[in-house]
Amino acid sequence: MMWKKVLSIVFGLMILAVPVRPVNATDTTLVILVSDNEADCALANYIANITSNVVIIKTPWGVYDPNITAEIISYAPEEVIVIGGPIAVPDEYIEDLRDLGITVERWYGKNRYETNLAVLKNITARFQLQNRVILVAGKDLAGIKKALRLAIQERAMIILVNQTTDITRIMEMLGLRIKSVTIVETPVMNRTMLMIQKQLRERLKECNCTKVLINMTAERALEAIQMAEEKINTARELSRNATNPAIENVLKIAEKQLEDAKEAYNTGKYGLAYGLAIAAKSKAEVVIRLAGENMRMMIMTKTKLKLEKELLRIEARIRVMERLGVNVTVALQLMEAVRAAIKNGDYDTAQELMIKLKEQLRICYMRGKKMIRGRGHMPVRGRRKP
Repeated sequence: MMWKKVLSIVFGLMILAVPVRPVNATDTTLVILVSDNEADCALANYIANITSNVVIIKTPWGVYDPNITAEIISYAPEEVIVIGGPIAVPDEYIEDLRDLGITVERWYGKNRYETNLAVLKNITARFQLQNRVILVAGKDLAGIKKALRLAIQERAMIILVNQTTDITRIMEMLGLRIKSVTIVETPVMNRTMLMIQKQLRERLKECNCTKVLINMTAERALEAIQMAEEKINTARELSRNATNPAIENVLKIAEKQLEDAKEAYNTGKYGLAYGLAIAAKSKAEVVIRLAGENMRMMIMTKTKLKLEKELLRIEARIRVMERLGVNVTVALQLMEAVRAAIKNGDYDTAQELMIKLKEQLRICYMRGKKMIRGRGHMPVRGRRKP
């Protein structure tokens, strides 16, 4: 059935061995879960570089994959911080982790700019940072990369901006008395950064401001095109069974922008190609969001589908604990009992057994947590590469 194909895409159940960052699980106390959105990833990488014992785990933007929960479990963290809202990092992850008794905190806002401020508020409360700020356009892929490197070097804060940004409001919200501001700019984002410079001149007259210009190269344009293409491919797969008529229209626009970006690239117009690729990627993310909402609505209206989805989520957690040496015998028996009840159409029994299965899984994790850490981190098979 088509819905099964869509579930396999959404959940990413692929038999792959994924290389992971070499971290000793015995020392790991914090996991950061973040989508592969470039802005949120930069914030996660910044945190990891100003502190220790942090692991970053990425999920495809807007897509839930139970094997990513399994990878988090393999580190047996004391705490998980989620960067990004429920559209970027679906709530299923938080439900999975809290079901096991893992402390989870989400740092986010209504968009990438508000998420940026929420993260900055939290990290300034935890870590001592210099009164230095790196300003960069929130959708500028190359600019964000450069801003991250500078922020780590200078122990400064990255602030994402767009044409509606109010610098004074941001400084007041963060309680900053800025001594130094660096503006990171690519030619494509020139208009946005000119507006920001004007605000700085008017409102922060004593500020030491410098500008870092990034030339648009073929390599940077190609990277943006590849990212857009990957997002569009994901959007296309997720939209195959969607019923929202807006999805097809937005997807067509994204595909046309990507086509135009490739044409511009082939004619040496790298700045144009870069801008079009960023626009195509944004449209693809809209499709992913709409398709995800469509899928969740469909699942919520069908008891059998909801139970099968829940079982897939739980099975990923059971299997990783089993591979890590945790005794999950009772959980496995309950899982098979749930599966049998679903197959027989006895959904009331399946739901009752599901509650017991979740309770048992929590017990398994709590009992096995120290052992998991003692074994050190083991690569998790079965999750999709971000």
